[in-house]
Amino acid sequence: MKILIIDDEISAATTLKALLMSQDQLEIDIAYNGKEGLAKMSAANPPYDVLILDVMMPDFSGLDVCKAMHADEKLKGIPIILNSALPINSKELQGLLSEFQALNPIKGVLEKPFVLEDLLAAIKEAVA
Repeated sequence: MKILIIDDEISAATTLKALLMSQDQLEIDIAYNGKEGLAKMSAANPPYDVLILDVMMPDFSGLDVCKAMHADEKLKGIPIILNSALPINSKELQGLLSEFQALNPIKGVLEKPFVLEDLLAAIKEAVA
């Protein structure tokens, strides 16, 4: 399974990649901003099976990534797992989630920091 992590926090992204690499049969790539992530998704052959996307990033946010994916036939079907430092029950995140859901197949939302088992369960559900 091929997974792309888009997160502007370098340490968070590399830690997440290391955790996921401990699992069998996962190919993990990282992009440290939304524009780099879109470029990697557009160039990927075969396409990514799952995107793990940070919600809050400067310049080109997770929502901006989803808007660009929604406009691209090749990218709009990639399942997305959102991760955020915002509490899941916060009004700010809940407002953003409704915008995300209107654009792309959001398959899960995880609050940072999260447990590997929760992420693996979200990945399994996203590709089911």
